[in-house]
Amino acid sequence: MRIVITGAPGSGKTSIINSLKQRGFNCVDEISREIISNQIANGGDALPWKNLTSFSERVFTLRESQLLNSKPTTQFFDRGTVDVYAYMKADNLKIPKSFISSINENKYHNVGFITPTWKEIYKNDSERQENFKQAIKIEKHLKDSYVKFGYILIEIPKISVEDRVDFILSKI
Repeated sequence: MRIVITGAPGSGKTSIINSLKQRGFNCVDEISREIISNQIANGGDALPWKNLTSFSERVFTLRESQLLNSKPTTQFFDRGTVDVYAYMKADNLKIPKSFISSINENKYHNVGFITPTWKEIYKNDSERQENFKQAIKIEKHLKDSYVKFGYILIEIPKISVEDRVDFILSKI
């Protein structure tokens, strides 16, 4: 099973993935932060706040590769290809037909998990520049997009990281 954990920025996805790793599960890391860090370090413009189209193309290509090269075991993904679609929708960008085709052809498990926006844990940093209001907008587009592509999203409760992981494991 290839299980996606999605959600707005700053809602605890990576903490959950890190806890799953500590428990011995195979996990696929979020790659957006790495792209952003590299672009900042190299003076590039493929950044969500400079050139979202270029950034989205890089993210989609890498996420698609992560999915296609995933192991035949239970794996948890910190975001999926559908997230790129949702972010582009949130910013009214034209979504390449190839993205839509790939999303339709290359599927994760039909049940995924979503971390809800959570003001108490939300923080900005050099890679996460969206404000909390933008995070709420992104969350709506994520929900709509996953449903559009036939996924069922289970909302993860706002509880401790360990309890969140226990919740996820109880549902698979």
